[in-house]
Amino acid sequence: DLEGNLISSVYKELDYATNFAANGTIDEQGKVHYGEWKHSGLGEAFEAAVRNPDIINVIDWKPYGPSYGALASFLSTGIKQRGKLVGVFCTQMPPESKPINSTQVLEQTVQTIGDRMHSFKYGKTDAHFY
Repeated sequence: DLEGNLISSVYKELDYATNFAANGTIDEQGKVHYGEWKHSGLGEAFEAAVRNPDIINVIDWKPYGPSYGALASFLSTGIKQRGKLVGVFCTQMPPESKPINSTQVLEQTVQTIGDRMHSFKYGKTDAHFY
C-alpha cells in the first residue's frame, strides 16, 4: 500500500508483512512504527516509486538483509488507477542476474522489466506488492 506496508510476497522472507516507508506508520494510539528494512534496497525502491511513479526505478546491487545478505537489486514503479497512484510494484533481481558490463545492464534490465511486467499481468511473478 502507499503507507509502505509489504502486503504480498512470493517468498515471504524476513521482510514479509513489514513496513518500508521512510517515515513509518502510525497506529490507532498515535504511535509511530518504523520498519526494520526501511533503509534497505526494497525500502529505497518503495520510496523511489512513490516519488517517481511513472518510470521504472532501478536500485543498485547491494546486500539485502531479508535475503540473508545476498546481493539484490530492485525495480519499482507506481501502480495507478484512473491516473491516481494507488500502490507500488517492486521486484527483486536475484544475484545470478547481475550483469558484467553496463551495456549488458541496460539490455538485461529492459528484458527483465518486460518479462516481469508480463508475468505480473498474468499472475506469475516473485514480486513484492505494497
